[in-house]
Amino acid sequence: MGSSASHIPPFAAVITAAGSSGRFLSGRIEDVKKEYLSIDGHSVLYRAVKPFYEIPGLSAVIVTCPKGSEDEAAVALEDLMDIQTVPMLLVEGGATRTESVRNALKALEGMPASFGYIAIHDGARPYITKELIIRTLAAATVVGGAAPATRVVDALRTLGPDGMIESAVDKSGIIALQTPQIFRRESLIDAYASFDGSADDDIAVFINAGYKASAIQGDRKNRKITYLDDIPDAERQIEEYAKARLEGRRSAAASRRMRELIAEGSRE
Repeated sequence: MGSSASHIPPFAAVITAAGSSGRFLSGRIEDVKKEYLSIDGHSVLYRAVKPFYEIPGLSAVIVTCPKGSEDEAAVALEDLMDIQTVPMLLVEGGATRTESVRNALKALEGMPASFGYIAIHDGARPYITKELIIRTLAAATVVGGAAPATRVVDALRTLGPDGMIESAVDKSGIIALQTPQIFRRESLIDAYASFDGSADDDIAVFINAGYKASAIQGDRKNRKITYLDDIPDAERQIEEYAKARLEGRRSAAASRRMRELIAEGSRE
């Protein structure tokens, strides 16, 4: 299948950004999400979403976010929410990634957009490219589901309960999956409807329902932001972001109180 515009089927994108960023913050008291921090002038979330808008056939976008952080997510998305040709919704995530995706799928069902495939991508993968999305989508049209993957190159061994290194693991058939993971729409919805529990990714939910998914060659640059040193000057950004957010909340609270006082005065 070629990658020309005429061969790209209509699809929707779900960007998952409702996680706690626990490993990234590593015990810090601030609850700043890594997706809202910046790399070279643009937020991580913006960079994770933008390449999808470069592909003809994109019909709708859902971005999951934690409860109460819709305004922060909207700011992190920069001008993408202003694009009128492709509808975007911010959807409250769940306690797990699986619940967040389930919420996103429900939101997609209520949108008027027409599409046959759904791409699910980590909001913390800012190095995704248009080309990788198109190749994954092309593979999904063949068997119903697909994901980019890379071979594991490090030596793998099991770890005993006493913390001692034990036997070697044959890595010849082991791959590391990336996102986006793309699926035929109706098959993915059916897979989630029959799934009860939590999964590390959407491929697990898909194949649990008996569907097949293929792996394509991934991109080692398409890494997930996981630790502080994955973002230049992350600590400074976190401190500045937390301070600006606090000031913004105080300003909003003062504004609300002023409106309340005005309303009370008008009733007297």
